[in-house]
Amino acid sequence: MMLLIIFEVVGTVAFAISGALVGMQKKLDLFGVIFLGIITAIGGGIFRDVTLGQTPPAAFINPNYFIISIVVSIMAFYGYPKLSTMYTTSKRKEIISESQGNKYMSEEQILKIANRRKQIAILKKVILILDSIGLATFTILGANLAFKQVHSNIFLVVCMGLITGVGGGILRDTFVQDTPMIFKREIYAVASILGASVFYLFSFYGVNYDITFWVCFTIILLCRAISIRLKLNLPISNSDKYDISL
Repeated sequence: MMLLIIFEVVGTVAFAISGALVGMQKKLDLFGVIFLGIITAIGGGIFRDVTLGQTPPAAFINPNYFIISIVVSIMAFYGYPKLSTMYTTSKRKEIISESQGNKYMSEEQILKIANRRKQIAILKKVILILDSIGLATFTILGANLAFKQVHSNIFLVVCMGLITGVGGGILRDTFVQDTPMIFKREIYAVASILGASVFYLFSFYGVNYDITFWVCFTIILLCRAISIRLKLNLPISNSDKYDISL
């Protein structure tokens, strides 16, 4: 189905860029950036295929998504710094105007610091947006594959949607020694679970696939957008209060 193929590519690109940008944020070399881009893009799908007993995983049978991830990661590695520098340069007058009265730094020093700050700020926003797109896309792709299984049920569909959606991100964050986003960032896994649940219900009652896809995609993106905007989080344990130590 054309829609499925298109969004599989879109999801791969989104996750690959997300992984590559995290690698750049952690100051990894080109290989590290490419590796993170690949593992973020296809890691969840590999988990899903192994769980469903589809071996070797589709990512190894059809290397197109490996190639897409590599190309996209390289483009992000070389393109993002130039784009962010161009953006800061375009705001040169505004930056200098805001920094008037600073007697301790030259204009070039001010621009250099501002450029770095802008890069980090834009980087975080881009990662969040692309990660949300990838989450929505791959949650639906995983749920769709699970729904077609002989012994399909809502638990299987939701679990496979969740694994496909968050698996690559978990690997990405683990490799750079960060707590995976799924365990700390706003409403993340919950958005995936909700989207996969709606996908199962719509599919079970025979709703057109295109409609099902767009409804679930929108639900997941809206959940992420609202949680980011309002800074919504699930309750967090206060280990200091209860003196929990291992």
